[in-house]
Amino acid sequence: MIKKIIPEKDLKTLNKTQELDMFFEGTLKESIDFIERNQLYDVALWKKFVDIFRAKDDGRGDWYVTWRSEFWGKMMRGGSMVTRYTGNEEIYEILENSIRDILSTEDEFGRISGYRPREQFNFWDLWGRKYVMLGLMYFMEISKDEELNKQIIASMSRQADYIIDRIGADKLDIRRCSKHWEGLNSCSILEPIVRLYRLTGNKKYFEFAEYIISTGFILSDNLIELAYNDVSPHDFPVVKAYEMMSCFEGLLQFYYITGIDKYKTALINFGKNIIDTEFSIIGCSGCTHELFDHTAVRQTQTDYEGIIQETCVTVTWMKFASQLLELTGDVKYADKIEQSFYNAYRGSFNTQRIIKNDKRHKDALNTFSGVMPFDSYSPLVADTRGRQTGGYNVLLDNTYYGCCACIGSAGAGVIPEIALLNKKDGFVINYYEKGYINAVTPNGSALKLIIDTSYPYNGTVKFTLELEQSEEFEISFRIPAWCDGATITCKGKTDAVDTGYANLKAVWDSSDEITLELPMKVKRVLPPEGAVNRNIFAAYTYGPLVLAADKRVTNPDAVLEVVCDDSGFVDAKVVDCPEIKDAHICFEVPLKSGKTARLIDYASAGKTWNDASRLAAWLRIK
Repeated sequence: MIKKIIPEKDLKTLNKTQELDMFFEGTLKESIDFIERNQLYDVALWKKFVDIFRAKDDGRGDWYVTWRSEFWGKMMRGGSMVTRYTGNEEIYEILENSIRDILSTEDEFGRISGYRPREQFNFWDLWGRKYVMLGLMYFMEISKDEELNKQIIASMSRQADYIIDRIGADKLDIRRCSKHWEGLNSCSILEPIVRLYRLTGNKKYFEFAEYIISTGFILSDNLIELAYNDVSPHDFPVVKAYEMMSCFEGLLQFYYITGIDKYKTALINFGKNIIDTEFSIIGCSGCTHELFDHTAVRQTQTDYEGIIQETCVTVTWMKFASQLLELTGDVKYADKIEQSFYNAYRGSFNTQRIIKNDKRHKDALNTFSGVMPFDSYSPLVADTRGRQTGGYNVLLDNTYYGCCACIGSAGAGVIPEIALLNKKDGFVINYYEKGYINAVTPNGSALKLIIDTSYPYNGTVKFTLELEQSEEFEISFRIPAWCDGATITCKGKTDAVDTGYANLKAVWDSSDEITLELPMKVKRVLPPEGAVNRNIFAAYTYGPLVLAADKRVTNPDAVLEVVCDDSGFVDAKVVDCPEIKDAHICFEVPLKSGKTARLIDYASAGKTWNDASRLAAWLRIK
């Protein structure tokens, strides 16, 4: 038994700033404004989610009412992440009121569950309880009320104690607390259990976390051992992507307590294999349902008509990758977060507020839902958005909601947390949009970084430093993996820099300027070796942005042989796109036929959620 928690910072290469004192314009502001307006301000929605815990009928057996108890905690986690960045007092008050509301649903046994006791520990019960605790924990990170925090910890302790009294090595097997995915979803409660140990120091929580880890997360094998042995996720016996990453998030928290190198190796192997084998051109995983399925080679398939590229997977990956970035300091995680954010994630926003009533079940024939703020699945080859509500569940008032809608806010919340990270002798900057970042130098002085840029639509990024006094420290700038020919100009000198982190150590003075030039050109990207239909598809990127054919301007089903030079670059020009007024950028590209075609940023494509804006990221070249 460990007697003392290892300081988390001692096990990380990089660390988050304590306060997110920063502001960005551009896509992050657009995203957060949309999330606040269409979700976080909705007091009635928060109440509907809490009422699920009063009704406690999620275990009655109908499949579509068994995971509603995830909604509240999932949205509270994301809402707290966003509010940590924005400091929005009105949203904070809404969140606090909902916290007090959820605490009032605790029953006489100390449970906050959507299941009655006689139906508990089945289906998605532990999954929902996990999210309740995570929602409470993330709110505590922004809470201004110490007395409320004490109430939260006391409630979470009662919730956990009830579970530990009934589940364990000589009790009910946690892997048998669900009929889904060999108990993978239930084992993901590891994360809040570890976090609760860190809050309380109560050894029973550490021992329960040890028990969960000893199970290997599923009945038929040990996923931790498989990851440690460098097995790719699509070769695991269970391949449900979202739930699996959630379990490994818990393992990471356990590593931060114990410092056991084996777990660090397993985590790094797992993250590396997701990038190498499970990452699509838009930054998501899963081309057959919501599963790890060797996405890299399946992303150009045309014979599968089911759901793919789940938004829950995108956001969970972004969260997990942000933690691996801190753990390892490896720039590839920042690059992949950017790819996910600007493409799969931003593409999922229902910016045109399309209402699609989902009538999949007889009990919901007369349901009417408000606007789902996020789409659940993203196309790669020609298809439409808005095909289905992921995690569909009918609520008590006969409206419905979905899992991907609830998790969406956390995606935007990740970006400020990685924008600037601390290292031993300075800072690492990962995110480039117009705005400012306030920080504290290694010697404790105030630093303000003012950023002037049109990124991601232009590759010039200018930083101006404001310092209380001159000081020597190092600033590391992320040079994205997509970039060729980057330069940094500082103190009158211009240097070429390679991809990765470019480190500048200097005695910095107030008003010093640093300019990054990250050349952006439209470039052809071919499917990876071994991909299905590899010879008939190509994608086109512009900096971090994937471009798409949208039917409103270019037929995504047509053969589009774009003229490229020997390096794959395209002589494209920026043009207007009057047919799609909310397109962020539009390029006219030359075709071998002598004609031209227009491509827009993937995030803006397909937003009518019907065939009128059918889209494709992978375009046919044959």
